[in-house]
Amino acid sequence: MRYSAAGARITCPCCQNDTFALDYKLLNTSGASFLGFDWANKNAAILICKRCTHISWFIEEPTSDN
Repeated sequence: MRYSAAGARITCPCCQNDTFALDYKLLNTSGASFLGFDWANKNAAILICKRCTHISWFIEEPTSDN
């Protein structure tokens, strides 16, 4: 799929591809993990380039252009 962030089309900084897979990853903090509060950490959206597999991280989820 193709995505945009802040009104701009996202392209891979490594290979200039514009198709990605979307996934989510937990942003762990050592303090929350130590106390067993991993559920309280924020999530980040990640886009994985379909061509070269470079991963780009986003705090705000990119908008799908499809």
